[in-house]
Amino acid sequence: MSYRNLVILTKIIFYYCLFYMGVKVYGIWSGMWFLPNIAIISLLAVTGGLGAFFIAKKKYNWPYAIIGVVVIILLRIYETRLISYLYENF
Repeated sequence: MSYRNLVILTKIIFYYCLFYMGVKVYGIWSGMWFLPNIAIISLLAVTGGLGAFFIAKKKYNWPYAIIGVVVIILLRIYETRLISYLYENF
């Protein structure tokens, strides 16, 4: 894969994290469970924050891109289970 693809993928991960954090904040505001959504927001904030750092420094790397994609995919697949688990146990 080329360097250009890496830059595009890093920016997509960053913007997706920003968008999804906004969705979760709106969800909390409209009455969804607080703690499980804060946990998801914090995971997205770490992933998006690293992306913002790499974009600002213009130092892109493949491990971040791969891990970022895996985190986003797993979060989308297991989000309902994670929210139910956190709600029941905390």
